[in-house]
Amino acid sequence: MSTATTVTIVNRGRGPQLSTTRITVMDVFYWVHRGYGVDEIRDIMPMLSQEEIDAVMDYINANRDELAERDRCVEEIQTKRIAEQHARGGIFAPPDENIPFEERLKHLRARLDRKIAEKNGEQNPG
Repeated sequence: MSTATTVTIVNRGRGPQLSTTRITVMDVFYWVHRGYGVDEIRDIMPMLSQEEIDAVMDYINANRDELAERDRCVEEIQTKRIAEQHARGGIFAPPDENIPFEERLKHLRARLDRKIAEKNGEQNPG
């Protein structure tokens, strides 16, 4: 008796995904859309079987335009949210590229040390 499971694309409320895992089509499409090949995707997601990769690739090939539009919308939302975080400033501000990386790292370590000291109840951290 065979216990093999046929791999299909289903929708369980998170968009199209493999019937055998929680991996969505968009998880794979992200890489395909950016020019990664099947071998590279296999390296990125080694848990996927060849049958699962084939099922996703078939779905992608049949629905490429719709998936590309969905990916574009996601990118747009992410870009907007990053800009909103940067606008808030503080720890969300983009790094000042004029300050060398080592100096930024030193500053962040000092801030972290102060936060840890404050959490541990030290009176004069830093």
